[in-house]
Parts: sequence; structure tokens; C-alpha cells
Amino acid sequence: KPPQKEATLQIIEAVATKSPKSIGHVLVTLAMPVAELTCDIKKEVKEAAISTMTAICNCTGNRDLEPFLPFVVKAAQSIDSTHVCVEKLAGCIFVQNVEAARAGCDASECMPALLAGLGVKAKPPQKEATLQIIEAIAAKSPRSIGHVLVTLTMPVAELTCDIKKEVKEAATSTMSAICNCTGNKDLEPFLPFVVKAAQSLDSTHVCVEKLAGCIFVQNVEAPALAAMLPVLSRGLNDKVEEVKRTCCLIV
Repeated sequence: KPPQKEATLQIIEAVATKSPKSIGHVLVTLAMPVAELTCDIKKEVKEAAISTMTAICNCTGNRDLEPFLPFVVKAAQSIDSTHVCVEKLAGCIFVQNVEAARAGCDASECMPALLAGLGVKAKPPQKEATLQIIEAIAAKSPRSIGHVLVTLTMPVAELTCDIKKEVKEAATSTMSAICNCTGNKDLEPFLPFVVKAAQSLDSTHVCVEKLAGCIFVQNVEAPALAAMLPVLSRGLNDKVEEVKRTCCLIV
């Protein structure tokens, strides 16, 4: 209920003020729910969420990102502000200097703006710019992308089938980049097939067969499973029973 949301937001803001590092460790989980409440219909909840979003944005531990955080907060509040925010982030030097130890916080902090830039309402140039930002972060700080692959993989995969050639090419390149952020070496030889499957439904069967032959020596953690999401989701919804069964075995 609204009073409960408001109280929870106030608690989060208080923790962020007293112990920013503790909030930094959970930003991957926390950033999106708070961002969504900045558009709440209840004025009290909306105001509390904006204040809390500002507070948690200061918990990244990355000074290069600080000048751009107000734009991230504005983008969370309004889709109209997304274009400006994406342009600002595109010029952010932190893409080259972000530290891996803080990367999980940095990437999660940008997620509201990045997801909006990949969304249905975003224009093609905005989508292309957002994809380029994601690819740049993946190249410099793969761990940061690995922490948010669960949220990021499907939106990027969907854009590999975009009607605009520039967006499609950017999405394919970005999909290849983020798939290399899983931290799972066993999966690496199969990642090109994952990218192809994201681009075309016709490639799903082949990719499922390839993944079925993958022997996982390492523990399969969230990033590795997230990279397989486009293939597994399509395979589980396929009309061929054998493909569905194979996907279940992979999972």
C-alpha cells in the first residue's frame, strides 16, 4: 500500500545516507523498483521515490558517474527525459575508467535509462546509441554487465530483429559483447549460436542442439543462464516437442 511504500523508501534513503556501501552492494536488485516508483500515481510515494533514487544514485562509489546521476534520476521519472540522459551517458568518461570492483553498482545504476533507451517508445537513433553504450561498458567492465544480464539480455536480443538496419546491426554486435560477460568458459564456444538464435527463429533448433552438448564443468550462475534466455524461451515455446524437452534438460 502507498504508506508502506513511502515508509520503505524512507528507510532505504536513511540506510543510503548512513551506509552507502551497503546500498551499493544491492543496487542491482534495488535500482529498478525504486525507479518505477518515481512515476507512482500517489504524490507522496512519487516524491519519496525521487528522493530515494537520488540518494541511492550516490552509492555507486564512482566519481566519474556523479555528474550524470541527476540525468539518470530524471530519466527514471519521465520517458521524455530519456533521450537527454542517453546522450549524456554516451559522453561519460566512466565507460573507459570504470573499475570492475564497483562495476555491478555502476551498471545497475544506469539500468533505468538504458532499458528506456531500448524500449518500444525509444526512437531508432536512441536505441542505437544505448546499444553502443552497453557494448562499451561490456568491453571495459564485463563484470558490471554480468551482474545485470538477467534484465538486459532479452531487450537486446529482441532488437537483433529490429526493422531498422542500423539498430539491428548494433544489437547483434552488443548481443555478442554482453554474451561474453557471463564469466563461464564452458559456454563460450556456444555463444555465437546463441547470438544467431536471437536473430532468427530458424536458428533456434540448431542452437538448442548445440547447447544440449555443452558440458558445464563450472557452476552455472545467473549470468550464464541469462545469456541462454533468448534461446531457452523460444525453445520452450516451440511447437516441436523434442525441442521443448531438450530445453528442459538444459535447464
